[in-house]
Amino acid sequence: MGLLKRKQYIIDKKLQLKISFKAVIISLLTVVVLGCVLLFFAFRNNNYINTIVKTQDQMIEMFLTTPALVDSSNPTIQGAETTFKNNIGMLVEIKRNSEIVLYFIIIMIIIQSVIIFAIFIFITHRISGPVYVMSKYLREIREGKNPAARPLRQKDELKAFHEELRATISYLQKKSKN
Repeated sequence: MGLLKRKQYIIDKKLQLKISFKAVIISLLTVVVLGCVLLFFAFRNNNYINTIVKTQDQMIEMFLTTPALVDSSNPTIQGAETTFKNNIGMLVEIKRNSEIVLYFIIIMIIIQSVIIFAIFIFITHRISGPVYVMSKYLREIREGKNPAARPLRQKDELKAFHEELRATISYLQKKSKN
């Protein structure tokens, strides 16, 4: 009969969405646990950074209020001031990088959830399609009709069950003719 292809992927809405949401929830739970651990350490690091920045500011303030250390022409004072400013700049950069990593993780969680959901809709489509077709056969038999059994698509699941149902339909049709 040739290769059968259909475009409608959500056939059994209840089943497909239920399975897809469960798959997404399982992956989200894993990611949420991982995210919570990362958030804990990120917030902890930000607190450490804020404490260090505050301490650095206090040390600069101390240097500026100590008369012997106010001489800005002193090379030691100039080096210390440069080091302090560089340290604060690096701490601010570390904090900004931590925030970027957190935003990246959140975006990746969302993308991963959408991809997993779509994959499971596609996977369940290969099950829901055959179930839909076989349910249609059974409905037609109950209505007294002779269903025209057709082959499933190449990548559909439940092919053995479908063949068993087709054989039963064929048997019933032969029996009703006799």
